[in-house]
Amino acid sequence: MPLTTSNLRSARLGLVALACFIVLAVAAWTVPGAPAAEAAVDAPDPLVITSPRICAALAVYELAAADDWALRATVANTSLNAFRDASRVPDCAPGITKALTQNFQPARWQLALDAADAVLSGSYQVSPAACVRANAVFPVSTADGKLPSSSAVLTRAQCVMHDLAFIEVAP
Repeated sequence: MPLTTSNLRSARLGLVALACFIVLAVAAWTVPGAPAAEAAVDAPDPLVITSPRICAALAVYELAAADDWALRATVANTSLNAFRDASRVPDCAPGITKALTQNFQPARWQLALDAADAVLSGSYQVSPAACVRANAVFPVSTADGKLPSSSAVLTRAQCVMHDLAFIEVAP
């Protein structure tokens, strides 16, 4: 194909357009903070988390300090029972925010998620059967390590594990 004046002019215009796009791309790449500003606009405000899986995992993360699979699964099952009985999952975003920003332990969080997943999928059945019906968890001892002054929780407890009483309460 012979180079005519028209072909040369088209090639020059194409090169000029390509150079403009390259300059714009370099300028966009070097401007600091532009993508971060867009991401901030997309962030939900306020954050609401009502996933049964995540909220049950939060309960496990907060309550099941012992390295005991049955305890983690029982806490997850109890939380899921409470959500079912209430016909809703409460917003657990404040608890998630607190857990993720104060001494967060990724391995412990993963164990909490695994327990919630196992209970949700039915791949783990909580035992004993009394624990299966529980929909509330109460500490057996107080912060100072002594038994609570009221034994009402202990008398209603169907299941006790690692200083946590699992009971069934009317919704």
